[in-house]
Amino acid sequence: MEKHVLEKPGKLVSSQIYKTLHHFFPRLEQDLMISDNRERKQYEPEELCMAGIALFLLKEGSRNAMNNDRKEIQFLQNYKKLFGLNLPHMDSVEDYFRFLPDDELEEVKMKMISTLIRKKVLESAKFRGHYVVAIDGTGVVSFDKKHCDCCLTKTSKNGVTTWFHNVLEAKLLTPSGLSLSIATEWISNEGKQEYEKQDCEREAFKRIAVKLKENFPRLPILILADGLYPWQGFFDICQQYNWKYIVTLKDGSLKTLQEEIYWLKQLRPTQNVDLEVNNKNASVSLNYKWIRGLRYHNHTLNFVQCLEKTTQIATEQTIEQKFVHLTNLENIDQYCVAISDTGRLRQKIENEGFNTQKNQGYALEHKFSRVSFIAMKNYYQCLQIAHIINQLTEKSKTLNNLLKNTTKYTIKHLWKRLMSYLLEVAIDSFKLAELISKPFQIRLI
Repeated sequence: MEKHVLEKPGKLVSSQIYKTLHHFFPRLEQDLMISDNRERKQYEPEELCMAGIALFLLKEGSRNAMNNDRKEIQFLQNYKKLFGLNLPHMDSVEDYFRFLPDDELEEVKMKMISTLIRKKVLESAKFRGHYVVAIDGTGVVSFDKKHCDCCLTKTSKNGVTTWFHNVLEAKLLTPSGLSLSIATEWISNEGKQEYEKQDCEREAFKRIAVKLKENFPRLPILILADGLYPWQGFFDICQQYNWKYIVTLKDGSLKTLQEEIYWLKQLRPTQNVDLEVNNKNASVSLNYKWIRGLRYHNHTLNFVQCLEKTTQIATEQTIEQKFVHLTNLENIDQYCVAISDTGRLRQKIENEGFNTQKNQGYALEHKFSRVSFIAMKNYYQCLQIAHIINQLTEKSKTLNNLLKNTTKYTIKHLWKRLMSYLLEVAIDSFKLAELISKPFQIRLI
């Protein structure tokens, strides 16, 4: 009885990962056959790269934890059955990653996204015919001494200097909660021997925009961005690449435009709509206002504002929030509510994206390579690839049913059971092969 309880959820998760890999990414192993300049080659590039991906796919948390599990014969055998490759020691992965150009693993990641787009997996998540791509930056690691020549630095009022690495992400979002990395750009002082001004998120956006356009030239994109982005360079780039956008407008940004908006709101008080949303816990009042045809340099912008008032039924406590966006989407009168709601979807890159990767087992802020910035960037790409695979696994109806049934499992608990299963129970190769022996579908929630 105890073995059955241990085996059931772990077996289900491992089977779903296996099906996800073979259904969505059947060429992943071939795509991982990337460059290799080593003289001594105990393991193939695809084995080393898959080990790096599995480090995050299995949420090991560190290279040492992966090496400890690797000592277990049962785990080694199950790993090979599940991924079809040998598992190298993570020191071998580290040695390989220190000299592997990080754009090669990013190219693998982009191929995975292209495959999902080509298979129309994300078709239903489009907003007015466009894929929703959020842009945001986050911190990855920090040090109390210089890590490399590419480090950013900041000095506190007390004179304490911190060295750190930040990254800018473009993530494809869906209302169901998917947050899939589509492009990455490091914010770093790489190549700057002496500089008056450090690299910043706006400069990194210029580079990631080029990367997105070069790799997805015909993809209809709707950019979501926070209050850092209402500036002429952002609008110019989106116009040049024929991208749509919904960008947050903070108080104090574009002051002349804000003054115009203020007076136009007084002159056009009828351009608004009110909605009420009630549930057993709270009553939510929503007021939307919009203004068409604002001019900013050579750009035509539309303004959308949502005032949200939430009243808790039990305590009668009321919380008010204001969400303000600029957009170049048309038919603002008809779609103002949907545009505002989509603009707020940007929060998913912070929650389902960065927060999950930092606090839900992926250990984004862990120092996987303390001496090599190149290796660090390769581990980061492995994390993004693993997170894509895991999200598709978690959002499958098969796993979602397990999460919603009376057992009240959590994702954290399921992955704990997965590791127990891989360490203690032998995977049946024949039953695993049966999962993909016939055509099958994976339905996402």
